[in-house]
Amino acid sequence: MPQQQQVPVGTYFGLPGFTQPFEQYENLNGIVTPLALTAQTPWNPPGSFQKTDIVRWWELETIINWTTTVTGSTVSPWAPYNIFQSLKLKLQGQYTPLEVESGIDAAFFQMYRPMRGPGQSSIQCLNLSTGGFQEATVAGTQPLPNPITANPAAATSWVFNLEIPGSLYIDQYWDIAIDGTLLPNAAGQVAPMGATVSPQYMGGGERIVVPTFNYSAIAASNADQGPLTGSTAGAASVTNNARRVGYYASANPAELPPVFNWQYRRSSKRYPVGAFTKVDIPVTEYGQLLSVWVRLFDPSSGAVGAPVDLTTGNFTSIQVLYGSNLPRFDDDPLTMQARFIEMHGFVPPKGYAVWDMLANTSSQYGLSNDFRVLNTLTNANTHIHLQTSAAPSAATYAVIGTELLVPVATQ
Repeated sequence: MPQQQQVPVGTYFGLPGFTQPFEQYENLNGIVTPLALTAQTPWNPPGSFQKTDIVRWWELETIINWTTTVTGSTVSPWAPYNIFQSLKLKLQGQYTPLEVESGIDAAFFQMYRPMRGPGQSSIQCLNLSTGGFQEATVAGTQPLPNPITANPAAATSWVFNLEIPGSLYIDQYWDIAIDGTLLPNAAGQVAPMGATVSPQYMGGGERIVVPTFNYSAIAASNADQGPLTGSTAGAASVTNNARRVGYYASANPAELPPVFNWQYRRSSKRYPVGAFTKVDIPVTEYGQLLSVWVRLFDPSSGAVGAPVDLTTGNFTSIQVLYGSNLPRFDDDPLTMQARFIEMHGFVPPKGYAVWDMLANTSSQYGLSNDFRVLNTLTNANTHIHLQTSAAPSAATYAVIGTELLVPVATQ
């Protein structure tokens, strides 16, 4: 008898009757943490995420319960997202899929690249109980679309949801080697395909996966460090309900999603810039750069600090450069904003300059990682160049955010 050939991995993935998706609560569910008035509070869960099945992303349902009225405080324009500080997902044996300075950065990534929605490229609602994730209608009017403006009263709650991606679905995914060589797909052809890059197999190797972060103080030092500053009294606790979205595992490899030599990652890092008129901010992450942004914050502005407005006319040049200072984007703020609005339908928040190289401008496909993305493994000296005619204060710092596919060895 002729030997039966093995069906390639992923052949039946996504077909009705073969792929079994799920959305469910995680092990770490219903964890309550009291907040301190003047110090950050580490989140100390009793365990880790489940070690079964295949996960595309996780969610943190966050409920801030104000048990007494807060007095004497100023509400941050980034409330409530900056309740999270130094947020990352520790994923044993791989890069951290999410590693950001603040929940501000996680929220902004989620604004323009949500896990759900057509092409995963449009603004989504973060389910704020106070009125929804509202859209900024005027360039630079506020740091994040934010309906929270008043000090919280007793027995009220702030509710929102943050996504922790473990992978990203790309409508037109070109599989490439680290050196940029195009690789054939499962059918043996060098052609694009719809693919999830790359799902997290939780059962193999008994990996430990757990988020780590600090909750901000009720009285944070400035508007970047927490939802409230200057609070003289108040008490609150945070309830976190973790959820997972993915697929049930199968003993048949043909029913499982394929894994590529790339892993999806979002990160942000602080970079001091001071009183500059020209500054170059390096991109230190390596991989296929899908999008990059920078936000500027001046902690000495006003009583609690404020984002630096890029749209005042002072900023004459904002560029993404690589190699021998070749411009990938040679913009001024309004050019950058106009492009982003066409792609995503909303104005970048105040203080942000952002460039998305994954969203397909032809509208034929939602996301495509072809020639538009910038491979920092084959292109050195990738950086953001800012130029202004009016220097900000010496205390100003930048936070640079990168969304990319990082190279990994398939397991």
